[in-house]
Amino acid sequence: MKNFKLVVIFALFAFSVSAQDLAMTTVNNYGTYTSIEEKEEIVPLLNETKYTYKYKGENVVVVFSENKHVEYFNEGKYFIKSDISWVSEDECYMTLQESNLPNFPFKKGIKLKMKITKIKRGYIFYESTLGGRTWEGRMRKLY
Repeated sequence: MKNFKLVVIFALFAFSVSAQDLAMTTVNNYGTYTSIEEKEEIVPLLNETKYTYKYKGENVVVVFSENKHVEYFNEGKYFIKSDISWVSEDECYMTLQESNLPNFPFKKGIKLKMKITKIKRGYIFYESTLGGRTWEGRMRKLY
């Protein structure tokens, strides 16, 4: 009798845990499960826009598209290309994919974190972190 009660308690506990997992999912028309707690779509502040900043006295053009980031140096002769993953509307991670910039010290796959701190008079102010170093910068929007 004691063992029977133990089995019943264990079974009820097991079913209640599974029920909670099932309650957190819904079945769509295609027979797959979708979480009810899906995150809302992120609309990044920098999407389909071009900016510029100065580097060693030269203009650098920065292009943001849906999930890509490209910086063009020396009037387009050199570039840095990255994939962007937005974690909020003002914060993203850029993963380096390709670069032909001479003496560029970073390798494919390194991640840079960028946080937009302010937008004012056509300028984007940001804070970037890469390899344990953090710095602040600004870019001017190209119209």
